[in-house]
Amino acid sequence: MTVQEIIEQIKNIKGNYVNGNITGDDMVELMEDLIHDVEGNDGMMWDDEDNYGSYEETDFTQLEVM
Repeated sequence: MTVQEIIEQIKNIKGNYVNGNITGDDMVELMEDLIHDVEGNDGMMWDDEDNYGSYEETDFTQLEVM
């Protein structure tokens, strides 16, 4: 995103809030979405190595099918 695109989105969010089209909660959510878009990070980080071992070690031999 360019700086101009970010500024336009902020102006749009502000305008919608001032005109009563969105609530304060909606404004915060839109701003958070914009921040995530700009950072390029959705806040979720996955490290397969952390979880992979636990799935491999799980014993399903006692699992009952109902």
